Amino acid sequence: MAIGGRVHAGIIGWAAASLLLACGSSAPERIDALLAPLRSDHGPGAAVMVIRDGEVAYSGAAGMADVERGIPIGPRTAFDVASVSKQFTGMLAILLHEEGRLDYDAAVVRFLPELARFGDGMTVRHLLTHTSGLPDYYDALARASAAGRWASNRDALAYLQRQGEPVFPPGDRFAYSDAGYEMLAVVLERIAGMPFADLLRRRIFEPLGMDDTRLRDRPDLEVPHRARGYMPQKEGFVPFDAHPLDCLAGSGAVNTTLHDLYLWDQALSTGRLVPTRTLDQILRPMRLNDGSLSPYGFGWFLKRDLWRRRWEHPGDWRGFEAFILRYPDDHLTVILLANRPDVDLADLADRIVRIEGGLHWLP
Repeated sequence: MAIGGRVHAGIIGWAAASLLLACGSSAPERIDALLAPLRSDHGPGAAVMVIRDGEVAYSGAAGMADVERGIPIGPRTAFDVASVSKQFTGMLAILLHEEGRLDYDAAVVRFLPELARFGDGMTVRHLLTHTSGLPDYYDALARASAAGRWASNRDALAYLQRQGEPVFPPGDRFAYSDAGYEMLAVVLERIAGMPFADLLRRRIFEPLGMDDTRLRDRPDLEVPHRARGYMPQKEGFVPFDAHPLDCLAGSGAVNTTLHDLYLWDQALSTGRLVPTRTLDQILRPMRLNDGSLSPYGFGWFLKRDLWRRRWEHPGDWRGFEAFILRYPDDHLTVILLANRPDVDLADLADRIVRIEGGLHWLP
């Protein structure tokens, strides 16, 4: 049965926000106006946090985490952040590199001999930057797992061991690749000698106090306060069913909260895990084989607004959306989480940045 009324992307209260802006309302009131159309006791919604200079400048939520059970979204509601998970995988690689256990330019086959047929030109750095040329296997894994099974990273590795051809030579171009980050997760497991979920927990989540964050790498894993993902239909919303690819790790499957993402953001800003100068050196566009630059590195899209650095990443999986936007030089971060796929979180983040003010260099 469909639930609630649908709010279409692109109409999230911008007219109301413009009216409030004209009336000289405060930044929190203007952000509240952007979320206003999502405020419902009968439909899913979103959560937003703005962090400036290490302090929470705004935190708000609208809509329901679980419509059927009447549970609203709050700061400790856990969302599947999908591809935003890649920044945690990237951080693990950085940590192991800083300890001298991982060479970014080592051949992947050194750790994954199962991929010998792809040659020794594919490096760990290629996996980290989506320049590996590995083929996609999602449709094949979904078909193979359709009979009530869920696919694991080991299933993905076994597939690549025997099937699929390189899309391009490593380093030739950027092509966003979940496969690359899933193979990276297996590489990190083998270097550290522990399951990827334990590695994330011990090296990132526990040290930072991210107590509500889990890698949901199997379907029976309980995640406290987890939202449900919903699909919009003409008459409302229906929850998504489980999917055989829900639990592939490295590229996705991290479930976390606004509260814990605040802790993550502060760790990046203060050098809690690695020195900020290390991040500044690493998070730069990679030079491709032809000398051009790739826009991605170590779990972040690396952009600029005029001359200012902008790090961001979207996530999107079966009713869940996530978007994190950081201006590291301006100590400004916007985090957005949703359990509905019809809200343009990237556009909403840009609107929030402009509402927040203070960044006069923005176009």
